[in-house]
Parts: sequence; structure tokens; C-alpha cells
Amino acid sequence: LKLWAQAPPTASFGSSPDFSQSPKMVRTNPATAMLFSCLAALVASLAAAQRPVPFAKELAWAEGTGTPLMVTPNIMTGILVGIIWLMLFLTGFCCLFNVQTPQSYEEKCLVLNKQY
Repeated sequence: LKLWAQAPPTASFGSSPDFSQSPKMVRTNPATAMLFSCLAALVASLAAAQRPVPFAKELAWAEGTGTPLMVTPNIMTGILVGIIWLMLFLTGFCCLFNVQTPQSYEEKCLVLNKQY
């Protein structure tokens, strides 16, 4: 039973190993590399979003001297729910008008055979 085509690479103590017989490195797909780089950028941006120092406007709000928010949480909720309803409406509208029917129907009498 022959397990190796050649003798396996061996290295003695104190000498550098012979990498000429080792398998080639695996190359990554460019799309996979792009995905990992996008994920790394997302993680970096999320880490940067956790800033320890507030902006001047946030400090003014904390002191009670800043201008109030133009969009309250209730208004933002209404806007987001409205966007979801609009997307559902447009989806139904497009599906409804993509229904196709034949231009004419065949006028054929119903044939009844052997009524018991």
C-alpha cells in the first residue's frame, strides 16, 4: 500500500523545513474578500459609533438649553409605519396589475355524457 507519491518532507532539528513539496496556499474568491472587508468596515463603524464624548448639541440638551428635537419618537414611529404600509401597498398594486387574462374566452357548451 503506497500512501505517498514521494517521501514526505522531513526537517531535522535546527534546519529549515523544505516547503517545495508542500501544497499550494488556497486563494480566496474576490467576492468573499469583498464581503469580509465590508463586514470589517461595518464592525469598525459600529465601534466608532460608541463614542465616549457627546457632541455639543447633546450636552446642550442634557443641560436643558438646546433646541428641541424636530422629530419626536412618536413622529418617527409614524413615519416608519407609513413607509412599511406604502411598501406593502405598492407591492399589492404591482401584483394586481400584473394579473393577465386572455383577450377572449372560448364559447363552448358544457358536454355532459352518461348521467346516471
